[in-house]
Amino acid sequence: MAKKGTKTKVGQDKSEIVAEIPMACADEATAVEFLERQRWGDCPCCPRCGDTDVYQMKAADGTRNKRFLWRCRGCKQQYTVRIGTVFEESRIPLRHWCYAFWRACTSKKGVSALEIKRQTGLSYKSALFMMHRIRFAMAPTDGGPKLTGTVEVDETYVGGKPRHRIPQSPIPRQPGQKSNHETVKDRKTPVFAAVQRDGQARVRVLPEVTSQSLREAVLEHVDLSSRLMSDEHFGYIKVGQEFEGGHERIQHKNHIYVRGDVTTNTVEGFFSILKRGINGVYHNVSRKHLQRYLDEFEFRYNHRKVEDGERVVAAIQGADGKRLMYREPTSNN
Repeated sequence: MAKKGTKTKVGQDKSEIVAEIPMACADEATAVEFLERQRWGDCPCCPRCGDTDVYQMKAADGTRNKRFLWRCRGCKQQYTVRIGTVFEESRIPLRHWCYAFWRACTSKKGVSALEIKRQTGLSYKSALFMMHRIRFAMAPTDGGPKLTGTVEVDETYVGGKPRHRIPQSPIPRQPGQKSNHETVKDRKTPVFAAVQRDGQARVRVLPEVTSQSLREAVLEHVDLSSRLMSDEHFGYIKVGQEFEGGHERIQHKNHIYVRGDVTTNTVEGFFSILKRGINGVYHNVSRKHLQRYLDEFEFRYNHRKVEDGERVVAAIQGADGKRLMYREPTSNN
């Protein structure tokens, strides 16, 4: 039995990756080989036991098995490149997965499931769930490094109906209800973002905008050695005192947006891309699924300095070891 080894990736030129992805989107065999290469490199291994003593199963004429099966000599199990990824138990051809990854990674503001449906011929339900699994692959893993250096923080509200619409009659007030008019909390979802200058971003849905929720979000994503910058929101005052690099505030209410190098324009620029993407591409996002869309925008922002092909490969490699079920399995006990 071969020993478990560390996977090594095949060194590919950037132009080779960019040229290979369109071919993977058009042919199933090419898509399978492309995904196998990005996942295992030049050292294929069993996703179940990690053994490297594996081989491709062949048809009678010596070509690859039509199901693109591998077999492990260690655990005697058969498997494909789908096992242990977001592709597992999906009947969608892998060439469509490659196309969806390509569009999601190269479109600055994202791509809708309806567009994927039109281009691939899938049903809308399948396309939507596939895009959610791709966003799940893009999501950062827990325990990542905190932001350091100069970090800008801010909060915003996403979703809801357009402002200045025709006023509607109040809904009947329920017993114990203080108001029978919609509030911002009813229409929109609060979102927190921290952006490191010339670095990465962290974006999370907040249950509500309070000093406590903002403090928890800041301490979760920003290192205390950082220099914190925010607007005049009261929720950042107390937590800002804990930062060794200090806390600088910009007074937007006084129409001051830049004071020396003190500004929150970077994080507000990120919010601008986010809102234009949601309003222009997705139109409406439910509170339940908003975090997945935030993960998608965070991934593209954090990989903005690499080529499109490298960004696609990073997203595909992020699918390894992740599963997203349409329904959570229930116990029979």
